[in-house]
Amino acid sequence: MSDQSSVTPGEPMRYMGLPVQDEHGAVIGSISDVVYDETTQQPEWLVVNPGTLRADHFVPVEGAYTTEEGNVVVAYTKQMVKEAPKATGDHVITHDVEAELREYYMV
Repeated sequence: MSDQSSVTPGEPMRYMGLPVQDEHGAVIGSISDVVYDETTQQPEWLVVNPGTLRADHFVPVEGAYTTEEGNVVVAYTKQMVKEAPKATGDHVITHDVEAELREYYMV
């Protein structure tokens, strides 16, 4: 496998549009936004757009890395992301939504 680097803080635009795949190489979608922790300013959630006529989904940054080719690999299967709670249009994560996401992804 290619060189890997963790998803780290930086300009959110750095990740916008990058392809997202699972650890088996299945394409999940592309990054449409990055949600940062308000206190630490660390990236906490990726907003993944699975494609036309499908809702965006939040995916934890934890365990994600970028490949040499520029893909972001997440620790969750395509099916798991597809069945995850949908992202709201404004991509704001309330305490209730965060609790639901953490329970779903077990993070």
